[in-house]
Amino acid sequence: MPVRPGMTVPLPGHLHAQRDKLVELADMGYTDIWSAEADGADAFTPLALAAAWEPRLRLGTAIVPAYTRSPACFAQSVATLADAAPGRFAIGIGSSSNVIVE
Repeated sequence: MPVRPGMTVPLPGHLHAQRDKLVELADMGYTDIWSAEADGADAFTPLALAAAWEPRLRLGTAIVPAYTRSPACFAQSVATLADAAPGRFAIGIGSSSNVIVE
């Protein structure tokens, strides 16, 4: 199995200022970026920006809590990101923890 170097996003700082950092990650050989919902930004927005800014990166969520949005809202977010990055998006869904969900 090939090694796929990845990084968790969002990176430190404001989201609007991360474009150059994402390009630099791809230039350094990173292939994947992953987002989670632990604090700060939601899991989908940083990935949507990355989809537009750096087409060399594969995108994924690791892990989006299943209980923090309605099924319809969740499906809409997943479908939108899959459309924005065809063939480059993987979804990770989990139960998360009480600290995150409550």
